[in-house]
Amino acid sequence: MLNFNCELKGGVYKIKKYVLFCVIVILILLLGACSFEKGLGVEDTNKLTVLTVEYSSGAPLSELYVVLLNDDERIIDETMSDTDGKATFYNLQVNKTYKVQVGKYENFQTKSFITEKEFNFKPSNPNLLVQTYAADHNQGLAIPVHLQEPELPNGCEITALTAVLNYYGAKTDKLEMTQKYLPKKPFEYRGNQNYGPDPNIEYGGNPTELTGTYVFAEPIVKAANSFISEEKLDIQAKNISGSTIEEITEYVRQGIPVITWVTLDLSKPRIKGGWRITGSGEYHQMFQNLHTMVLVAVRNDTVEVMDPLKGIKNLDKSTFFKSYKESGEQAVIVY
Repeated sequence: MLNFNCELKGGVYKIKKYVLFCVIVILILLLGACSFEKGLGVEDTNKLTVLTVEYSSGAPLSELYVVLLNDDERIIDETMSDTDGKATFYNLQVNKTYKVQVGKYENFQTKSFITEKEFNFKPSNPNLLVQTYAADHNQGLAIPVHLQEPELPNGCEITALTAVLNYYGAKTDKLEMTQKYLPKKPFEYRGNQNYGPDPNIEYGGNPTELTGTYVFAEPIVKAANSFISEEKLDIQAKNISGSTIEEITEYVRQGIPVITWVTLDLSKPRIKGGWRITGSGEYHQMFQNLHTMVLVAVRNDTVEVMDPLKGIKNLDKSTFFKSYKESGEQAVIVY
């Protein structure tokens, strides 16, 4: 009887010990799960996803270098955008101001063509959209198609500029750019001589009229920067006339459309007639077939352009650049 009681007591003790062990294990698992869930909650709450997309089209851009900086310009973290154009950062502080910079890795060495965006982090808004340069993009840059006619029968230059400004998200149209920002001056007749402006300074006549002429790169830059300054946009226009084929190709590779002066059919420039430049009296020989297009892709044998007369076109590369050279190597970028 004594042995039985002892065995019974020993069995009860073992059962209690086993139950206690199970309870402890369950508590540990529960506490671990709570900690894990809490950790996930903190990570999710303080996670930022940067979406890198092309200007205008919103197409995702992969393999771009994305840097997260503190408000004192100190680098916190850095990564590359994935195939969906996403770059993810963790452990951001709520209501703190940060800055992201996006671009090709090598551009951070030269500090060129980098897109920067400042933001205040809030868990309720964990995604940050950054429109940037479509560098090394397989497709041609998504320049919106703007046709100059019928409103601007002689306004290819300002139409091309408007398309580029719209590509970067600017809110304007070809008529506003013509009427408000394009430098222009009417012709006048004096003593059987026709006097007009220097195309390097002003447009001769008016693009809305059949008697309108043309303008070169510098007045287009002036029109662009006047608009950009007034609208307080974070872009700028630059006259890159005289650039080599290789330099222009590199701009496009970096995701920057190039406004380029060529001829209507890429044939040899036809020069006939002209006018005397007001002030200097110098005679300007007039191009009869000058035209402006936006270069959006350069491939092995062809280029892709937005032609203000015909829309998106693919042209022979060597013929296009030959026309560019023969037309005076005029070119403009906005970036």
